[in-house]
Amino acid sequence: MTDRNPGGRRLRQWLIEQIHSNLYPGLLWENDEETMFRIPWKHAGKQDYNQEIDASIFKAWAVFKGKFKEGDKAEPATWKTRLRCALNKSPDFEEVTDRSQLDISEPYKVYRIVPEEEQKCKMAAALSSSDVTDMECSPLEIEELIKESSPEDYMGIIRRSHSPPQDTVRTQPQPEWWPSTCLNSVQAMQDSSPAGNFNAAFSQMMITFYYGGKLVGNTLTTHNEGCRISLFQPPLANEMLYGPDSLQNIRFPPVEMIENERQRHVTKKLFAHLERGVLVRANREGIFIKRLCQSRVFWSGMCSQYSSSPNKLDRDAVVKIFDTARFLTGLQLYQEGQCPAPDPIVTLCFGEEFPDANSAKYKLIIVQITQMNCQQVLDAFNARRTNYSSGNLEISDESQNDQMARIFQDLCSYNGQPRPCFRENLPITV
Repeated sequence: MTDRNPGGRRLRQWLIEQIHSNLYPGLLWENDEETMFRIPWKHAGKQDYNQEIDASIFKAWAVFKGKFKEGDKAEPATWKTRLRCALNKSPDFEEVTDRSQLDISEPYKVYRIVPEEEQKCKMAAALSSSDVTDMECSPLEIEELIKESSPEDYMGIIRRSHSPPQDTVRTQPQPEWWPSTCLNSVQAMQDSSPAGNFNAAFSQMMITFYYGGKLVGNTLTTHNEGCRISLFQPPLANEMLYGPDSLQNIRFPPVEMIENERQRHVTKKLFAHLERGVLVRANREGIFIKRLCQSRVFWSGMCSQYSSSPNKLDRDAVVKIFDTARFLTGLQLYQEGQCPAPDPIVTLCFGEEFPDANSAKYKLIIVQITQMNCQQVLDAFNARRTNYSSGNLEISDESQNDQMARIFQDLCSYNGQPRPCFRENLPITV
């Protein structure tokens, strides 16, 4: 069988050798069958922490991977994070949480060595080993970094991705940034008629930023062509890397707005993965997104394939994250009292899996995208329901009701029947 995860196999072989060597206190087999093992897991903040002993296996892995050599500055938190991430990313290992003991004087974790037969169904999705893969940590791992590491420790945790050489870029054809269905709808937006002006209203989105659950900024989009959410204004004539120059550029708020020092440092290092950002466009069909950045991006909304588990955006693929027709169907059902109100908001989470067991308020970087036209319709519906239930319908704002009726009528005349939402995962055309 072809080895699709050579990095993981190296880790498996290396770790088994270290267990048999008996050189590392606390690293030993958990059972006689040698299918599970203990690995010491003492927190660096404990009073009896001894770096030479308690960090020895993590340091050995850093040396083996060429990430540390004698004479370099000791970074025990970074060493620990590297091995933890490698274990969690490798299909060869699975943590046995009910056997782990983290609240004792000599804490340890227990991992199971997963048989190859059990891995076959997962092999296609297994990630190949690389420096970047080693550092893609789970939310719990990032939280542990915040608790455990000092600011200087973060220097080795997340590395910046470099843009390809400019001469290579010039030899490649220009990409098509959006699928043809999205482009067709944009033509209607450019119509100067009243209907065209109404179509343009569908392009308005509110982009709201949260760092660690705290609101740090919001921006209303004004460009029909869409927007780019990134770290800085990209250089001109660099469409291959950053998308068309006509896009509205919306910048992540600066990390200096974060009060907690450790959270600020971790977020700053995550910023190193966000250089190219994401492209977002809204029209009458819905909201489309394309992830360009190296950072993993997860999303949640009424069109999510999974409501309670992570939905990952693939890099350089167009994904439809909001569907106008589906919102309309939900609005009709809501009006009839058959279901809760549809949500015109899509949530993006950068660098950490989302949604998951942790609340969004614990995430380092959250961006919410609100389809403003749909939000206004929903607000008008709610206002009308409130007036009706309170008996004040006769004194409600007639102009507002008329406006709501016109918007709703136009929504109903939307080209195409309401349909179940789907993900458009289209590869880039070159």
